[in-house]
Amino acid sequence: MRISEVARRSGASQKAIRLYEARGLLAAVPRINRYRDYNEQDLNLVLLIRQALALGFRLADVAALRRDDGGIDWPRVQALLADRQQAVRAETQRLQQLDAALTRLRAEVVVLIGQGHTGPLEACMAAGDCRAA
Repeated sequence: MRISEVARRSGASQKAIRLYEARGLLAAVPRINRYRDYNEQDLNLVLLIRQALALGFRLADVAALRRDDGGIDWPRVQALLADRQQAVRAETQRLQQLDAALTRLRAEVVVLIGQGHTGPLEACMAAGDCRAA
């Protein structure tokens, strides 16, 4: 199939597909009358690359998953996914802590407003009573 068909079926641009080939993510694609002739395996690999990119992986990460014979190193994929999932969980925990801190601060601001602190922050700080009781 031609690159336009791979692009249509995968959602990747033709430029992106050429980039994947140039970076070695796709094996050298045979040509017929100067046109690249992609097969279903190439299409599946483009779909895998796009899915990996959507999950936050870099092209270099994807390139490292190729075996010397052009196949995919599935145990390595599994390890990379586990590492990424652990990083996402850590980031989720950090964001939950940040959300809790923001919630506490918003509650303090509500109390300060209720106590009549409507002026500049410097005035509140100078008076030493910026903390909600």
